[in-house]
Amino acid sequence: MDQLGKRLYHFRIRNGWSKRALALQLGVSIPSIMRWEDGTSEPNDYNRYKIEQLLEQQAAPSDVSLDQLDLFPPQQRKASSRQ
Repeated sequence: MDQLGKRLYHFRIRNGWSKRALALQLGVSIPSIMRWEDGTSEPNDYNRYKIEQLLEQQAAPSDVSLDQLDLFPPQQRKASSRQ
C-alpha cells in the first residue's frame, strides 16, 4: 500500500465510510478504490487532486493543532503552555 493508499484507507475506516461511499464521493469506481488502497495502482493526477481535497476538507479536529483552531487568544495559549 503506497502512502496515499494508506491515508485513503485510514481516512475511510476512521470515518466509517464504505468503499462504495468513498467511490461515489470521488466519482470513481469501487475497484479503483480497492486498487489504490492495496497499492496495485495509483490514481491519476486529477483523482489524486480530488483525494487530497477530500482528505483536507474532512480532516478531523484532532488532526489540527490548537494554533490552527484559534480557540484561545495568543496570550492565553502561551500562559497555559507554561503551566
